[in-house]
Amino acid sequence: MKIYRQLRPEFRKAAGELFAEAFESKFRYFLGPKEVMQKVVPYLINKEQVLSIVSDTNELIGIAGFSYGQKSMFSMNIRAMIRQYGLIKGWYKMFQLGLYFPNSFPVTHLYIDAITIKADYRGKGYIRLLLQELEKVAFEKGTTNLQLDVSYDNAPAIRAYRKMGFYELKSETLDSSTASRLGISRVNRMIKILDRYFPACDYHRFV
Repeated sequence: MKIYRQLRPEFRKAAGELFAEAFESKFRYFLGPKEVMQKVVPYLINKEQVLSIVSDTNELIGIAGFSYGQKSMFSMNIRAMIRQYGLIKGWYKMFQLGLYFPNSFPVTHLYIDAITIKADYRGKGYIRLLLQELEKVAFEKGTTNLQLDVSYDNAPAIRAYRKMGFYELKSETLDSSTASRLGISRVNRMIKILDRYFPACDYHRFV
């Protein structure tokens, strides 16, 4: 099993499928149903901002996208958007993505845009490995903490993040317009303060 600091080109398609499977409800308004999302997401992914886990049989197991400063998991590839949705709709969807998912975060923390594991591999500690690698990235950038947003109603995810050292920083009720687009009405911002650098684990890491 290997962890890569960048998403390799041969895994872009699989990463799009993983993302669409995990976040269809959150991004349906912006990118369309899962089948469409799978087509366009590979062209929006910013490979430098996505960690990936690959099995010994060269299968993509999971991904973790993050934002730091002015860079995020997604790049605004207008050509890909126009190719998929047409000129007017492509520009409109690009505007909506920028409005609801702004690509601007303080340098004091690393924000986790998305993290997911393929269904067959869940519950085996791979999320923890990705988070540990994200912590290393954060330390290298000189940041003090990891942050992410999770639906207030997603109790299993909140419990899992608590076990990995996160706690709730704040809870925000979304306005009706945002809630209808994202499919959630309230989000918890969770934070993990970084106080140590994880030693090397029993996996191979590649840049």
